Amino acid sequence: MAGELRAAHAAVHETIERDEEACVEEIRRYLRIPGFSASGEGIEGSALATLAYLREIGATDARLIDTAGYPVVFGTVRSRRPDAKTLIVYGLYDMTPTIEDEWAVDPLGAEIVESAKIGLDPAIGPVIVSRAAHNHRGPTLSALFAIQRMLRVEGDVPCNLIFVIEGEEEIGSPNLPAFVEENRELLAGADGAWLPCMYQSGDSMFTLRGFKGGLWTELRCDGGAWGGTVDGNHLWAGHSAWIDAPMIQVVRALASLIDADNKLVVDGAENLTFDLNAEDLKDARELVAQVRADPSVEAAMLRTLGVARMRGGASLDQLFEQFMFGLNANIQGISGGYEGESFYSMLPGRAGAKIDIRFPKGTDHTKIAELIRAHLDRRGFENVRLVGSRGYPAARTARTDPLLTSATDAAAEYGVTTEVWPMYNGCCPASLFQSLGEIPFSFAGLGEGERPHAPNEFIRLDAIGRLMHFTVSYLHAWAAA
Repeated sequence: MAGELRAAHAAVHETIERDEEACVEEIRRYLRIPGFSASGEGIEGSALATLAYLREIGATDARLIDTAGYPVVFGTVRSRRPDAKTLIVYGLYDMTPTIEDEWAVDPLGAEIVESAKIGLDPAIGPVIVSRAAHNHRGPTLSALFAIQRMLRVEGDVPCNLIFVIEGEEEIGSPNLPAFVEENRELLAGADGAWLPCMYQSGDSMFTLRGFKGGLWTELRCDGGAWGGTVDGNHLWAGHSAWIDAPMIQVVRALASLIDADNKLVVDGAENLTFDLNAEDLKDARELVAQVRADPSVEAAMLRTLGVARMRGGASLDQLFEQFMFGLNANIQGISGGYEGESFYSMLPGRAGAKIDIRFPKGTDHTKIAELIRAHLDRRGFENVRLVGSRGYPAARTARTDPLLTSATDAAAEYGVTTEVWPMYNGCCPASLFQSLGEIPFSFAGLGEGERPHAPNEFIRLDAIGRLMHFTVSYLHAWAAA
């Protein structure tokens, strides 16, 4: 019954309420520490700060485990219960880049402002605006603080906890596969994994059963023996009449890969068989019906994201299927040539385009990369290289798994209903943990926030306390399930 779990651990919840303001301030301090994995700026300081938090909450074995890139912050907290389940608590201490001119406030200032200042509904109230507030330092540290208070007040936690907090998630987790493989003994015996999230909107929380797999790669073309300048330097634009142009090669290659609906249309894609089951399709139909019946959902999404309409003028319900199950492609950026003031009549000697591909369960990033390579070769783009390719497969958990049903039970403790999404068009390395033995993975948590990877990323001021309360109820619900 709703409220029973909270009542059973009332002293912990009272402590959370008393300490909430201090926790908010500490999380704001954490958000101000730069940690950009794309450039390396601040990563060492972020790793050390995260390690300190893990030690403070009671993970006496907390340490940095080196990888070929940035270290993983690792530690454990063990339950006194002899039959306790074991949960991997996954998180990240790195953050995505910022373009400061696009923000209403300092991206690393962790300012508290009224929601209207960043274009949100004024009814939302005060928000914390910062890079990584929502994705994912805010949720990660909120969960840690909740666990800390459970240990302080009750002297125990209901399940064994293994913390894996990496510093490369925002660049595709290139070294996490090796970390998982090399540390299987440390991770052995896990019964599930959880990424703490702030996935609440109003009186509803959405729980994700799965995340798509991802491929990140760069199309790169330099002048050389094939054409263009041998040294890769640029020429006068007039030579484009008789000299090959790397920039145009990249643009043409991109045009052959992505259609008008932003789907990947490489040769062989039509033969891919995705693993979509009856449960996936049922959940999708229910979500589409809910959105169709309530136009305010689309209106709220448009306002929160700061856009005027859905892609191509379609309605949200018409695009849900592609969002959840499509083989989707995106161009992150195109580089090369002159980008200064006015014009410079030049022929670039090198060019590149960074892309990401998101795909459902049933294939992996290596297969997608192979299809792209063969597709380009058939069209005469052998000179367009794929550089820095990385990724991982999709992950999915059954709706009936206790790790997900316990999230629903925990949310109900606070009068919040749950929407279950079968697949999300985001990427998360959940499949790497599932390789330990097909363990379930949970993406759930109370507290409202949005705009990850975008300007004016935010969480509501009360989101930290809400996720702390949820964490206590969730861990106890799952431990007893």
